[in-house]
Amino acid sequence: MKLQKTIPLSSIYNREEEFSVDLADNLDALRVGSFEDPETESSIGTRRADIVAEGEDGILVVENQFGQKDQFGKADWDHWGRLEAYARSRNATVAVLVAESFEDLMIVTCNRRNEESNIDWYLIQAQVNSHEEFSFHHVAGPAIDIQIGPVTDVEYSKFWAPVRAGEFGELFVGTPVPIGPSDWWIGKTINCIGVWLCIRNQRCYVQLEFYGENPSERRDEIMMLFPKSEYNYECKNTATLAVKFPVLDKGKKDRDAWDEIRKKLVTMGTDIYNKINESEL
Repeated sequence: MKLQKTIPLSSIYNREEEFSVDLADNLDALRVGSFEDPETESSIGTRRADIVAEGEDGILVVENQFGQKDQFGKADWDHWGRLEAYARSRNATVAVLVAESFEDLMIVTCNRRNEESNIDWYLIQAQVNSHEEFSFHHVAGPAIDIQIGPVTDVEYSKFWAPVRAGEFGELFVGTPVPIGPSDWWIGKTINCIGVWLCIRNQRCYVQLEFYGENPSERRDEIMMLFPKSEYNYECKNTATLAVKFPVLDKGKKDRDAWDEIRKKLVTMGTDIYNKINESEL
């Protein structure tokens, strides 16, 4: 078995500004909502935020951090403080701190902010292997609840409820989906491949993402199962080498078509999942 070694971000980037540029080109990999036209080194007063973007889910502010040359780094409170200041100054809806690791107190603090603020706060761990393949992991965020008592005020997605309850098949059955920047997708993972059902305001699609070792080779191999004569799809050069299969030009705003959207999303998602599963690739 070959296990890829995780290497420091500083072995690839000399400055955090360089990481910001690449991250801005791959915002979807963070899985915090739909944002476009990111601006790096965005002016806020006399300071500059690493990334600011706008989109269907409002305004996103991102701060990133990594360690010294060839060393792993832990997020510090200076970067957290900057993120708070920038997010509130820009009336952000989503605020993200990306780093290689986080201390427990910062995780607790982030979750407390989500309890008391209208902003969705995230701590996201960035990792890269020796092939310079990236992965991003949510360490804290609005969907993570640290309260001991029962939660009674959480709202759940009405769109996904019938799918999670099994009304459209068993594959995507699961727990209710909390309303927030991440309520636009649900999925299943098979052999380090994510099969995601995605709905936006005016469109819906199934998306494949490739994780683990040699994702570009895996994508080439898997996509042979889906000939262009039978499937319509678009390959994206994101960190996870996403492949998007359009389903309908209808989305959350088309409430009268929700059952149709659910049925076609689940049907296509199940078909794609089963082809991958049966191939044993």
